[in-house]
Amino acid sequence: MHNGKINFAGIRDYILENELTDSVAIVLHPDSFDSLAMDYISQHGFMERPFEILGITILEDTTGSISRNKIETVEI
Repeated sequence: MHNGKINFAGIRDYILENELTDSVAIVLHPDSFDSLAMDYISQHGFMERPFEILGITILEDTTGSISRNKIETVEI
């Protein structure tokens, strides 16, 4: 997942494999966020705000600290 393009199936699997709860959010590089959003929209036809997958909020990094195709989690 960290070396490839981030997509809906990969994020869903990451959430399940790591047993994430709604106490964390996933933060992605802007390019990775856009790629995930487009994949999500192509499968579901729309994307609501806040953007969530399996109850986990997906955020776009605005600090420039997250590398492309890397998944970071933050406590919320």
